[in-house]
Amino acid sequence: MSLINIIPVFLLVLVRIASFLATVPVFSYQTIPAQVKIGLAVTLSILIDVTLFKSQTIPLNGTFVLLIIKEAVVGLSMGFVVAVITYAVQFAGSFIDLQMGFAIANTISPENGASSPLTGQLLSMLQLLFFLGVDAHHMLISGLFYSFKLIPLSQMNVHLASGNTVDFVARLTAQMFVIAMQLAMPIIGCLFLVDVAIGLVARTVPQVNVFVVGLPLKIIVGFLVMLIVFPMFIGLFRVIFDSMTEIFNNYMRLLGS
Repeated sequence: MSLINIIPVFLLVLVRIASFLATVPVFSYQTIPAQVKIGLAVTLSILIDVTLFKSQTIPLNGTFVLLIIKEAVVGLSMGFVVAVITYAVQFAGSFIDLQMGFAIANTISPENGASSPLTGQLLSMLQLLFFLGVDAHHMLISGLFYSFKLIPLSQMNVHLASGNTVDFVARLTAQMFVIAMQLAMPIIGCLFLVDVAIGLVARTVPQVNVFVVGLPLKIIVGFLVMLIVFPMFIGLFRVIFDSMTEIFNNYMRLLGS
């Protein structure tokens, strides 16, 4: 097979993989050098090209440009769908910080350079350690390999804007908020009881400056409750990654159906 027949298929595979790595958790972090990302994308593209498409040819014509755009959109959307469910940890941290009084003290996340809540950054680090500990990154690479069987390179009939796909993404976003509330609810509930107690003290003992006493008390109670519920967080992280696998597979089936 001539080189002119191999290059188009390799470019399409490379575009999908590079787009996927640009949005998927862990691989898209800014702390990973760009040379490593490019090398990983090229290496995976060569392996997938040799494994799946060693005898397939795609002509270089006007349709090839549309195929390039299609592969970029498919890769970006798959990475985004995987990342959405992990954003629940950031939302949970925002809810917790709002109740603890840390909402004004944000940090710059080294992963994406964006402002991140303190508690959300702590939970994200724990999630990242659990993510790597259970080899979830290997699962994502396996799913990416499987996507080339469900979504052919040479076909344009990808259902990105169909009703089922849009409904699936909307339900996924709603599920993200539900998971965020499940993570934050124990701490938010305890801090709400602290607010009630401080309010009762303010009504019964007006001499007490509740603004001076309340903020340190909420921080102490918040940290104590977080230490108690950390095992529950690990269980919810496992639920998140199990859901991620199912969501990733269902989304690829919707795109290729």
